[in-house]
Amino acid sequence: MNILRYIYDLLINDDFIKANVANRIYFYEVTENVDTSKPFIILSPIYDTPSSFVSDSYLSETYNVQVDVETYKDQTTIDITKRVRKILFDNNFYQTASMLDDYFKETKRYVKSRRYEGIPKNQYYKGEHIN
Repeated sequence: MNILRYIYDLLINDDFIKANVANRIYFYEVTENVDTSKPFIILSPIYDTPSSFVSDSYLSETYNVQVDVETYKDQTTIDITKRVRKILFDNNFYQTASMLDDYFKETKRYVKSRRYEGIPKNQYYKGEHIN
């Protein structure tokens, strides 16, 4: 499973995220040619480990991902961060750490970085995609 794509799809389909972030959700880092004048989110995988063991196999994987939210307004950063937490919580991911909560004078941006861990909800049943 591509966990970054999974989380991207969860976020991009939320009306609040669409209105405030639009498609400015990036994997790993922001490239130099990206417009950073508006709010954006960076998704980074930390690790994945097998879980839910049965006999000699595992049935699922537990993922740990980092979500960074950057904006020029503190309240906007807070609102987006809390909405991301709610979306991920509703999809079986729980916040495990607050890595960063800071204002950077050089870029004049507020940054909130959170780590989430969870087992994604199963997307398939007997080979068929489910919602």
